[in-house]
Amino acid sequence: MTPLPVVESEGLAMNRSYSAPEFRRVGGLAIAAGSILVAAGASAWGVVTRQLRDENITVPDHAPFLPGKRVQDPMTAFAQSEAIKGNAERIAGGRTFSDVSDALRKVEKGSDEEQRLKQQSETLSAAAALRTSLMTSVLAYGVAAFAAGLGVMLAAAGSQLRRAR
Repeated sequence: MTPLPVVESEGLAMNRSYSAPEFRRVGGLAIAAGSILVAAGASAWGVVTRQLRDENITVPDHAPFLPGKRVQDPMTAFAQSEAIKGNAERIAGGRTFSDVSDALRKVEKGSDEEQRLKQQSETLSAAAALRTSLMTSVLAYGVAAFAAGLGVMLAAAGSQLRRAR
């Protein structure tokens, strides 16, 4: 069998072999980077949990799931968001914010109908803001879990590289 030719690319040989000490150094860097990602992910998870707990919110009894639970994790935040969505839909008679805004443009100014639509619009707007906030916390939990998971994988790969002989 003939050896592969050496391909030069900007002065570097492309078929270079690496020594065990180099693998161990890269492994050490991977472990360090993985540890930082795990710590960052765990810290972010903790911060979001603390902030949700500080709000002292309880998922209402009419929520589709997890009724009566304190909002302090991604599932209870999502359950609270769904409960808010259901309340807003009920109050607005199934109409969306866009539907109510369109109706407001067409209704007679100063009428009772205008007042009712304005209240629905304000309710839908507040519900959208609350849901956005809760869904942002759910997303933050996902990013934190992703960072920690990636960190674990990097640390595991680094650990294997550190064993090079």
